[in-house]
Amino acid sequence: QFKNAENRAAFVAAPEKYAPAYGGYCAWAVGHDYTAPGDPEVWTILAGRLFLNYNAKIQEKWTPDRAKWIADGDKNWPEVLKKDD
Repeated sequence: QFKNAENRAAFVAAPEKYAPAYGGYCAWAVGHDYTAPGDPEVWTILAGRLFLNYNAKIQEKWTPDRAKWIADGDKNWPEVLKKDD
């Protein structure tokens, strides 16, 4: 459901823009080169990207150096998924 038709139209035009980074995996974990589930209630939006964290405690660790963990996560993604195979 959407608040209004404008919000729905924006979503329909670019749904990938609203998807969480790293496929919804925890940004801290991906930054450390492994995967863990992201919690949709523990999130941050930066530079138009949605990042999830495993839980609030992990988000506290991720936040002070998030630029570093995002850069590392971007380097690790999507190759980190192959480690789960």
